[in-house]
Amino acid sequence: MTNSQVTQEERFLFDLQGFLVLQNVLSPMDCSRLLQVLSDLEEKEYADEWIDSLGPGPPARPTKETNRTDQVRINGLPRLNPVFDHLIDHPRVLPYLKEFVGEPQLINTWSISKFQGAEPGGYHRGVQPTDHTFREGAIRTRMLNTVYFLTENGPGDGCLVAVPGVHKCNIDLNWRDYRGLNLPGSVAVTGEPGDVLIFSEAVVHDGLPKTTANTRSNLYYNYVHTHYNPMMREPRNCHHFYIPQNIRERFSQSQRDLTAWMELAKWDF
Repeated sequence: MTNSQVTQEERFLFDLQGFLVLQNVLSPMDCSRLLQVLSDLEEKEYADEWIDSLGPGPPARPTKETNRTDQVRINGLPRLNPVFDHLIDHPRVLPYLKEFVGEPQLINTWSISKFQGAEPGGYHRGVQPTDHTFREGAIRTRMLNTVYFLTENGPGDGCLVAVPGVHKCNIDLNWRDYRGLNLPGSVAVTGEPGDVLIFSEAVVHDGLPKTTANTRSNLYYNYVHTHYNPMMREPRNCHHFYIPQNIRERFSQSQRDLTAWMELAKWDF
């Protein structure tokens, strides 16, 4: 059964190319408020004592990442400020989560702000094409990313670049051998402040170089099907995946439903 809030044309387009752009999801006031909070978070430093508790092993993501030139990433948004809570189950986006994932659960949240000079990170995908299916009239993607554009996302702003249809492709290339729009079939995915990009993580994607002077800031909310075990995906980054109970107490019932897996997870860091 399809969701009446998702049109047949949108289902067609998402199944065809692996992504959609929803326009005017956030108001200018929403974007301004989120940008102010994000700017404050980007100015802070974080102790991240929990990383030391993990013991020896591969690097874990800190709360604030500045390892890429002219770029700042902040991980675990609801842990840092309640202003980000309402995006977990935004009423304009939630029908698409249910339509394309089935039983969605929030796995991860982060922000990326790019400044002039920021370079691409390299083409990648979160799951394989076998994790995107169409059976008995239902589209199911095992991992779906939602990107909230807080600022202009034009070709010069370091916007996302993706290959439409690659979520169903049977032939792999050495993705990281390509940069920008040199990957065959790649297109710039543009949008205005307040728009939201929804894409299957089976889509190979990256970002274009940032050549404009303004700051480009996006928020990312990543969802998986309830049968997916996020704690096993990247064990050393579970601090950002898992939202503690004392924070989830402020969530609405809908937000608690979308984070229900966290009630069954043990994470002491």
